[in-house]
Amino acid sequence: MALQKFSKSVDGTIPVQALLYNDEELIASQDGVGIYDGLQKSPQHQSGTVHVTSQRLFYIDALKKASRSFYLELSRVSQTDYYAGLFTSSPKVTLHLSSDNFVAEESTQTGFESWECEVCAYRNPPGLSPSAARICGLCGVPRSLPGKISSSVEIPQSNPTSSLPPSASTSVLPEHPREPSLIACPACTFLNHPSMRTCEICATPLPKAEGDPHIAKSAPATRPGTPGSDNNDPDSKTIKLSFRRGGDKAFYAALKRSLKGRAWEVAPLNVANDGVRSGISGIMQAVETNAQNRDTNMSNALEDLEALMAKAKDMVRLAAELNERLTASSTTTANNPYSSSLSLLSSTSTEPEEATFIRSSLSQLGLQMENTPVTLDMMKDEREWMEQLARELANVLQGSAKANLSSSTGGGMMKERGIIALDEVWGGWNRARGVALIPPSTFLQVVPLLPAFTNPTITSRSLNSGLAVLHTPPYSRAAFAARVCGLLALAGPKSTTEIAQEEGMTISLTAEMLNIVEEDGDVCRDDGRCVIQENSQDVLVLGEVNWWANLFLGYSWDGQQ
Repeated sequence: MALQKFSKSVDGTIPVQALLYNDEELIASQDGVGIYDGLQKSPQHQSGTVHVTSQRLFYIDALKKASRSFYLELSRVSQTDYYAGLFTSSPKVTLHLSSDNFVAEESTQTGFESWECEVCAYRNPPGLSPSAARICGLCGVPRSLPGKISSSVEIPQSNPTSSLPPSASTSVLPEHPREPSLIACPACTFLNHPSMRTCEICATPLPKAEGDPHIAKSAPATRPGTPGSDNNDPDSKTIKLSFRRGGDKAFYAALKRSLKGRAWEVAPLNVANDGVRSGISGIMQAVETNAQNRDTNMSNALEDLEALMAKAKDMVRLAAELNERLTASSTTTANNPYSSSLSLLSSTSTEPEEATFIRSSLSQLGLQMENTPVTLDMMKDEREWMEQLARELANVLQGSAKANLSSSTGGGMMKERGIIALDEVWGGWNRARGVALIPPSTFLQVVPLLPAFTNPTITSRSLNSGLAVLHTPPYSRAAFAARVCGLLALAGPKSTTEIAQEEGMTISLTAEMLNIVEEDGDVCRDDGRCVIQENSQDVLVLGEVNWWANLFLGYSWDGQQ
């Protein structure tokens, strides 16, 4: 019957998405569907889910998914009929099947294995549909299967001097099939592969390959069907889908759309209308097309980035205008003589609710700032831009004079700190600038200019571990060493933790600074990390490094006891 002849079994326990080819797309699904094999119900396929894709129709049985599920190639469907149902009869979709318009598959596993093209040596990936796997994805030359050989034979001439008997000399002896002859280009005489339609070198149309007159024609691989069978019965080539739970109209529309698309018909690349697409010229054209598409995509991405930067500048300008208007409004309200009497009658704050909302919104966007961030398009040259960036960074580190006078808590990142890591400064500066970000390369060019715009002077310094820091004069190499030596001379030996608490720095940063002081010979260490100080409740407490002032500094030994 039709099911046995046209369908192929599939393991329904595997999700349908995993059964699809790489070039296949799932279009629609419907459950509660039964199958008719011709005019009769198929007893083993009365409750399942059907899935229509761009190339196949799947039936996944609800009871026995592994043994009763199957799929049907849409290329076998020649006609469809729709029955809307009446009373107790459910809607049905009839599929008329035919093997005439079926795309022949050389091998069932063709799409699930990679293969190398004989012409361009391109390794075609697996997972494609059988129709797409028949041609090379790069040059468009059809694939020649290794198991497909010619059945033509050659009858040798009998040799009277041969020692074989006459019966053996006249027998038909098969030999290895001859490969098709190469096609010579009429323009450049290059010998092309028989599958080529145009020359690989000069793209000249090639003549058709002529057959070898010495090779006899092979007999047809198949013979006509036996008369009297059910080949002429139209019911033996139909399958019906019975929809017991509705959804027939939407599914039928999706099925018609998939049949109309005919995704299983893949046009060879060497007969495309947009020019020559086969051989070396086709490969070069494909490479150039990919390069052009990549350049176009990159250009579009850069245009989007430039548009975003333009919008960001507008946002910064709008934030500055809103901030100025709110500041002017607050100043006007504060200078109003009636504002004091109104504030006594009202319990609300001086700033309106709308202004508070706008300020909070700008702060969340990172756009609330006293001055507009400096950008390169505002300056005449790059040198002036660097100087303005250094002045802006100085305000971020030490705070503006206006902010320091108006508020005791105002100030920059280094108001209460004399030393800070360079990466922390870069992150805080970018947060202050909002959307006008500064790259690390520009930041490193601005750091050497800081001493000219800071008071007290802020300079950069690299520690032994490679950590770069910004520091004020009290944390220079000589000043920190003198301060530590004075502390040890007055209070005695101190541990690294105690010195870190005294200086207001982290323990790791203090340890690095003390190592530099030790290298200069100003202090000595008493390493107590290998000494167990306490052993309570099975917990070992080790000591730490204690630092002493170097009392032998400046002394020279004369060699006597």
